[in-house]
Amino acid sequence: MPIKNFYQNNKVLLIILIGAFLASLAYSFYFRITPAVDARAYDTIAQNIVSGAGYREDLSRGVAFDQAISRVGPLYEYFLAGIYKVFGHHYEAVWLAQAGLRSLSAWLIYLTVLLILADHDKKKKIGLYAAAIFGFYPDLIEISAMLMTETFYLFLTVLLIYVFFAFVRRPGVYLAAALGLSAGLAVLARPPVLFLIPVFLFYLWREKLWRQATLFLLVLFIVFIPWTYRNYQIYDQLMPFGAAGNFNFWIGNQQGGDGEQGLTEEQMRFLSSHEVSEINDESLKQFKGFLLSHPLEFVKLTCLRINKYFSVIRPMGFWFYQQGPGQLLFILSSAAVWVFLFVFGLGGVFKAIVDRDKRLYYLLAFTVLTPLIIFITVVETRYRFQIYPLLAVFAGYFIVNLHGQIKWWREKTLRLAVILVVANGLLDLLLSLERFKERLDLFF
Repeated sequence: MPIKNFYQNNKVLLIILIGAFLASLAYSFYFRITPAVDARAYDTIAQNIVSGAGYREDLSRGVAFDQAISRVGPLYEYFLAGIYKVFGHHYEAVWLAQAGLRSLSAWLIYLTVLLILADHDKKKKIGLYAAAIFGFYPDLIEISAMLMTETFYLFLTVLLIYVFFAFVRRPGVYLAAALGLSAGLAVLARPPVLFLIPVFLFYLWREKLWRQATLFLLVLFIVFIPWTYRNYQIYDQLMPFGAAGNFNFWIGNQQGGDGEQGLTEEQMRFLSSHEVSEINDESLKQFKGFLLSHPLEFVKLTCLRINKYFSVIRPMGFWFYQQGPGQLLFILSSAAVWVFLFVFGLGGVFKAIVDRDKRLYYLLAFTVLTPLIIFITVVETRYRFQIYPLLAVFAGYFIVNLHGQIKWWREKTLRLAVILVVANGLLDLLLSLERFKERLDLFF
């Protein structure tokens, strides 16, 4: 009887979670995408971990020259290694695990809404919208079919946010330790998650929870110790998050650049002929030199990155495994859902600010802080993923608010969101018209 009651009370939620799982799994098994570029590197590192060679990518070179430390990680590679250790080197096991993580992420988003809006009479409906938007987002379904970090780190990020709001409701020592543990793991999976930690510290300071703050920081640092110690032993440098971050500062900030990925010949030569520790130092040196000698160029690149981050004309789907009508269809669906997410997500953000809904202020802080590091380093379409679960919550909040309005299309916050999204997309189109034409030439 309890199981039957649970099903009756959560029928829509279960449909969403099972649907998200099956959609991701079906996409993975239908396309069976072979790992390439970053995915191939993660796959190789994971196999080397299983074989006992350690966190290495290229065993033909000395560890000081090995680029594994410059990859995003290390937690995702160890996640893959754990799967390979148990099930062997089979991508099917990874696809199954990642489909499960997507479904769990959608569930955690639903639970997070219930925590944040505990006194809202339509909190379940808001949570269902947020879970569905995240669960059936085309880009996230596609990326779960690849050996890429996004599905794994988004799960840990959503878990981290859930634990934080659970801690806000009941600020005990066990949840403080859980917050430190989940924060440490999320950062080891994707270092930019580190920028959410100031919000946690602010809350602990504001509420004067000194014992919980101490425990949070202690557990957080303990999580970082093994990886930091390993890197110091090898490279004689403190690298608690690897070396990928430093190099991005150099890649994204150079004269004549566009703020996106793309190595110059000078960078490629330096990368191939120097040790990782030297690349780490040179990257920061080059960035500081660029910042001091070309401050206006840096401001220009930052503005370009902000424009591209929120641009509607930069959907996912330009991958190697698809081509022709199928790829075009995916790109169009990606763009359409992106417009929906950002229009209604931004609408929800504006609505929360206008209505001074303090329940959403911490979530708003996470949303503002999430893209900041990308604005000053490198922007790519998939680097926007971390903001998707946050905007999904705001979108659900906004949609439910609009339900009660007869002439909902006249809502000022909705109009403002539409104007900003369209205007930003048009600006990006004007600034990158040649590249846009090149992309269109793939299909016409």
